[in-house]
Amino acid sequence: MNESKLQANIDALREFVHSKGWTIVDEKDIQSAYQLVVTDGITKVPIAFFFSGKGLIQGKPGELQTKLKTWWDERKVSSTQPGTSTVIQSSLVETTSSTSTTNFTGRARIGLDESGKGDYFGPLVIGAVFVDEQTEDKLIALGVRDSKLLTDNRMLAMAEEIKALCPHFVVPIEPKRYNELYTKVQNLNRLLAWGHAWTLENMLEKVSCDLAVVDKFGDESYLRKALREKGRQIIVVQQTHAEEDTAVAAASILARARFVQQMEQLSKRIGKTLPKGASDPLIVRVGRELVAEHGKDILAEIAKLHFKTTEVILQS
Repeated sequence: MNESKLQANIDALREFVHSKGWTIVDEKDIQSAYQLVVTDGITKVPIAFFFSGKGLIQGKPGELQTKLKTWWDERKVSSTQPGTSTVIQSSLVETTSSTSTTNFTGRARIGLDESGKGDYFGPLVIGAVFVDEQTEDKLIALGVRDSKLLTDNRMLAMAEEIKALCPHFVVPIEPKRYNELYTKVQNLNRLLAWGHAWTLENMLEKVSCDLAVVDKFGDESYLRKALREKGRQIIVVQQTHAEEDTAVAAASILARARFVQQMEQLSKRIGKTLPKGASDPLIVRVGRELVAEHGKDILAEIAKLHFKTTEVILQS
């Protein structure tokens, strides 16, 4: 077995360990092999992968060792069958995490991304887009890329083209609802996980798909838990710089386009242009003007209250 195959076994173990909520607490090169130590928080089990293709699961007999042996046995069987995925699905959902961007080009998948997370005013919007080999080529031809690299006008036009090509679902969480949810969970990553899980659940009502790619926004256990509560069976890959993936880039465009549209509507309703972002001094000035006109409760209708900006505005 060459080094790339050895790395494939190591990567597959990492994915399996992450999906179970376990941890790799140690890893090192040993003679003709690479050893990783897995723990479930109670026991530790060393696993060695050899260049020959063999794997050796050590440690004391127990539940963790049995699960790892079962996983390895299934992996050995699947690797001998051409075209069979080497990722073992759990009964509900499996999530993996990566600090590098895996290339899923040509594979049917759902991309997810959000917009408005870092903006004080306006909603949080989560978008999902289903892409397959045929539509991916068309999206690339359109010049689909991370929404942050596009002007608003180009992004809005491209969003309509994406919607005409691909199954999609967009969830805007308006400020009032956002603040209610945040009050309950008191954690932005949990709120994001809930929103992604809900969006993905609705997307799976439209298409049949076994893979989703998400820009990593925090501990993957939050999303894994949210999806399990929804009872969905899908492999979810969370990775940094996921916007480099065509499906995620398309989702980012739909999410940002809806955010821009919602901000325009909110500005018209309130009678004042609401600035984007969180650090612009204009945000505090506009916030204070609105509080002076409508009272402090207006902020719950137009802004994300847990931002420190709220304190600054109310200090006037």
